[in-house]
Amino acid sequence: MTIMEALQWANNKLRKAGVDSPMLDAEILLAYCLDTSKAWLFAHFADKLKSHQEEKFFGLIDRREHREPVAYLVGKKAFYGRDFVVNKHVLIPRPETEVMVELAVNALADKDPERALVADLGTGSGAIAVTLAAETHLPVIAIDIDTEALTVAKKNAEVLALETTVEFQAGNLAEPIIRIFKTIRGSTNVQTSSVYPFKTLVVAANLPYLSEVSMDNLQAEVRHEPELALRAGVDGLDAYWELFRQLRTDRKILPRELIVFIEIDPEQRQAAEKLILHNFPSAKLETHQDLHGDDRVIEVHI
Repeated sequence: MTIMEALQWANNKLRKAGVDSPMLDAEILLAYCLDTSKAWLFAHFADKLKSHQEEKFFGLIDRREHREPVAYLVGKKAFYGRDFVVNKHVLIPRPETEVMVELAVNALADKDPERALVADLGTGSGAIAVTLAAETHLPVIAIDIDTEALTVAKKNAEVLALETTVEFQAGNLAEPIIRIFKTIRGSTNVQTSSVYPFKTLVVAANLPYLSEVSMDNLQAEVRHEPELALRAGVDGLDAYWELFRQLRTDRKILPRELIVFIEIDPEQRQAAEKLILHNFPSAKLETHQDLHGDDRVIEVHI
């Protein structure tokens, strides 16, 4: 079988299965099998595949036919110009989330680098944490409740040579960062002090935000992603309710300037704003749109 024949076969098979971009997926998967680029394929359509290459390609196409995401099949996904390792234990990074990164980078641009700290809650693959560390050169604490996800995140930090700037903590939402600041407060034995090491804390939180209705109507590909990273109760806001309750309870021990970015479903904007203001009535909120013009990220100054 030649490269052209393999692509045509895969295209037909995936198209019949209802895959949205059958030829593109076939090209990506065949290039992966041959450890080459899509451009190389176009220049070698008449080349014949070796038997082990055919076997590997057939297996991947069969899995794609059952709607397993391409990112899981090739083991990586591009985010903010970098390739991140992904597997079934982590959510696949989305382009929409790059808006949050951009906003956080801008918010940190004028902060004192020696007194600013970043926390990425529900880090998953570590895409947000590693990207923020690379773009800001600030220390980042990456938190996830799933140790399997943390393993993936640590691998990404190591691959991108950022293990010295990202600290990984297992825990529920903001609990590890709160614990860290309680330790700092205890060691200084003061509530407010000019020698207190951090003035600014920026929190990035792309937490689970799918409602029960959304979970019942997931796209076939999304059903392969970890439910822990998707499901968040009846209205999809359970995780954010818990996060802002944690922050409210321990607000006094956190830095004076607290900026939180959360990613939401566009339909959750009003409900999400209400839950934030319920916990912090004087908070300043601004909602930002993604590249599709949908409400995607809420910026909160507490």
